[in-house]
Amino acid sequence: MKIIITVVCTWLSIFPVYTQATQASGKQIALIFDEGPVPGKTESLLKQLESLQITATFFPIGREMEKFPDQTQAIIAAGHQLGNHSYSHMDLAQMSLSSAKEEIKKTCRLLQRHGYIDKPMFLPPFGRISEELGTLLQDQNFKIAHWDLDPSQHLQQGDIQAAADYLSKNAKHGSVVLLHPMYDQYHQVIEALPLINAQLKAAGFHFVTLEQLTAD
Repeated sequence: MKIIITVVCTWLSIFPVYTQATQASGKQIALIFDEGPVPGKTESLLKQLESLQITATFFPIGREMEKFPDQTQAIIAAGHQLGNHSYSHMDLAQMSLSSAKEEIKKTCRLLQRHGYIDKPMFLPPFGRISEELGTLLQDQNFKIAHWDLDPSQHLQQGDIQAAADYLSKNAKHGSVVLLHPMYDQYHQVIEALPLINAQLKAAGFHFVTLEQLTAD
């Protein structure tokens, strides 16, 4: 089954990057967490993921990685994937090409300090980049991450069961679920994860990183 990781551009045109979701291990699904890291919340989330035996992908903000290197390293030490979510979480679609490139470069350098040698996956803030930047990233062989499932509306309303049901109903092999545990939705995500884990595993899914999900 093909999954499509897309770049949503300023003019709503789409640049698809096609990758193959592995079929060998049954139905796979990836959780991605954006922003942070945040002291206290990061450690609590990592403990819960360990207890649930979930491997996930984190897309921290570069400036937060700079402020909190211990939390960044803890994510890596726990076996999770790290990606690039820009340095300051600005809307890159509204920036000049040179400024947008610098946002990505600065975060790549920070990831390299933590041991990342290869180009990381890039998750555009707000899911948007300009057409010009999208073309440049493709030419430089960046993998652009996106998501197809986001239960934020249910979580914001505090309806944990509705969030889990939404994911169970709509998940398919190769789905990517976006969650926001670092700021306002921290408590809701922490409360929802055990239920999400139980319902998706009961439906035959197991959790992998985005790199595993999109491996050739």
